[in-house]
Amino acid sequence: MALIETQEAMNLNIRMRLMASEIRAGIQKHGIVHHSLFGPIFAFEVDGYNSQNLMDDANLPSLLSAAMMGYVNPRDEVYLNTRLFALSQENPYWMRGNVYRGIGGPHVGPGKAWPLAGIVRAMTSQEASGDEVREEIKAILNTTDGLGLVHEGVNVWDAKDWSRHW
Repeated sequence: MALIETQEAMNLNIRMRLMASEIRAGIQKHGIVHHSLFGPIFAFEVDGYNSQNLMDDANLPSLLSAAMMGYVNPRDEVYLNTRLFALSQENPYWMRGNVYRGIGGPHVGPGKAWPLAGIVRAMTSQEASGDEVREEIKAILNTTDGLGLVHEGVNVWDAKDWSRHW
C-alpha cells in the first residue's frame, strides 16, 4: 500500500497505521491481565468494564498464534505466559482425553479439540530439544482415524469421532 503513489492511498495507509497503533496501545493497556498462576497474560476478550474472558480458541488467529502471526516476539514474556496458559487446564477450552489433548473452543463443544491448534503449538515451540514438536506431530497423526488426514475437530476420547477431514 505504501508503494501506491496516489494521495488517497497514502492517506489510507496513514490512517491504517494510526489505527493499528491505537489498537496495539489498547491491547497493551487493557488486554494484559494478571493470572494467579502464570503472571501477566493476554486476555482473549475484554469489555471495557474491567471484565475479561481468559481462554484461547483453536481457530486462527488465536492467542497461541500471536507470535506466529507477527504480533509479538516469540520470546516475549507475556506471550510465553499466555502460551503456557492456553496449553493448560486453566484454559477452559483445553481438552484432554486418552486419544488427544489440545485446544478446542465454544463452537465445537466439550471434549473436542482442533489439531490445527496442535499445529500452531508445534510451530510456536521454542523448546530447543524439539520434543514438544515431535510429541505434537505424533499426537496429531494418531487422530487421523487411519485416513492419514488431519481433521477439523477430534473427540479427545474417540479418534473415530471427528469432523471435516482436510
